[in-house]
Amino acid sequence: MFSSPIQKAGAVSVYQGVRLGLRAVHTTVAVPARRRNDRKAELEAQRAAEAEAARRAQEQLRKLKDTKFLNSLVKADGLFESTQISQQDAAISSSMAFQDKTSSGGSQQFDAGLKRQADSGRYSCSIKPEEVRMVTYVAPKALAGSEGGFNLHMLPEKAAKDAEAQADIVRRIVALENANSKAVVHYNIERALDTFGRSEGDSGSAEVQAAVWTVRINNLEDHLRVNRKDHQNRRAYTKLLHKRAKMLKYLKRESLERYYLCLKQLGLTKEMVEGEIVPPKRVE
Repeated sequence: MFSSPIQKAGAVSVYQGVRLGLRAVHTTVAVPARRRNDRKAELEAQRAAEAEAARRAQEQLRKLKDTKFLNSLVKADGLFESTQISQQDAAISSSMAFQDKTSSGGSQQFDAGLKRQADSGRYSCSIKPEEVRMVTYVAPKALAGSEGGFNLHMLPEKAAKDAEAQADIVRRIVALENANSKAVVHYNIERALDTFGRSEGDSGSAEVQAAVWTVRINNLEDHLRVNRKDHQNRRAYTKLLHKRAKMLKYLKRESLERYYLCLKQLGLTKEMVEGEIVPPKRVE
């Protein structure tokens, strides 16, 4: 009987196995299964490498944006959360009020637990802390002293308490924690003018304009993370990126030293300005 090269190498066909009384082993299924397992392991390794690269890029971006100017900016979400009352605090304050309701200090403890002191030293509408101190601390005392009469001589404690209450109302009205998001953006723009202005009242130099657009870009980034389908603001975000890059390129032509100093303060790299500006990715 003629033997093929495969049979000479030791391979036995199914027909010959049946004639010899051997069990036929079919090995054609194991090869695709092994290929699938290898492909699965390769894809898992690729995903792990991409995740590690994304983590490193995110860590590098976080270190890059750790600048004095960017850290001084105020985020509306974190600012407004400081004035909210949690359910736990409300429950604790309510229990304290019911326990001490017979005493005079019960209502005071209850009010102190529920109220949030908006006293971070940041104020909206371009109001300075010195002006707030003048209105809330110096003016009430001067007003109480000028009025005189029965309230000042017979009830000095009540007059002082009324002045403190009025001062607290004024302070809460102008506090940045009680303002809206537009006022927070305006506050951050003022920080940009104070930081990058080359002189008092400077609002037109290249560094100032790039810093102001950076404030608006960061604000739109936070907005687009939540509102993924806001295409109008996404287009405005892309336009601001191009305007900032154009202004920084102009600054590079004017002064190379000011250009690199501005990049460092804004948390940017050369590739972010001179490279390709890709559209912002949607955050799932």
